[in-house]
Amino acid sequence: MDAGLFSYTQILHLLKIEFSRARRYQYELSCILLEIDRLGALGDLHGSDVRDRVEGAVADLLNRHSRSCDFVGRLGERFVVVLPHTDAKGAELLAQRLHDRVSELDVRADDRPLRVSVSVGVSTQDGDESIFFDTVLKQAEVALGEVISRGGDAVALSG
Repeated sequence: MDAGLFSYTQILHLLKIEFSRARRYQYELSCILLEIDRLGALGDLHGSDVRDRVEGAVADLLNRHSRSCDFVGRLGERFVVVLPHTDAKGAELLAQRLHDRVSELDVRADDRPLRVSVSVGVSTQDGDESIFFDTVLKQAEVALGEVISRGGDAVALSG
């Protein structure tokens, strides 16, 4: 299911490296954090096979619609996309495009289409006061938390 995705440890390492590069060479770095809405309930209702297919379909979509210089990985139940050389506007556009494409996925359970949606948080590190690599991830988590608290199925930018 996670073919082509970086693991938790790998994606954090890559984020740390890219954050350091972004600071050193003064370019923007963005992060998209994505969570499949009601994934646990889907698994409970339709079984782990359907849950795995939904996760696999989302992972495949993220890989297909990200650039070759981006990094796509897993952070537990969530997906993360690290976007080097990407400003807030570019990250928001990609996040919205991914959000919209997820809703178009054709995943079925018992020959009936499932409605799949995601909550998405976006943040950008632009070389300002951020000194720790995980700041950009924490800001994306805050934005994601705002979306989830409003019921999910949307995109939010940090700050």
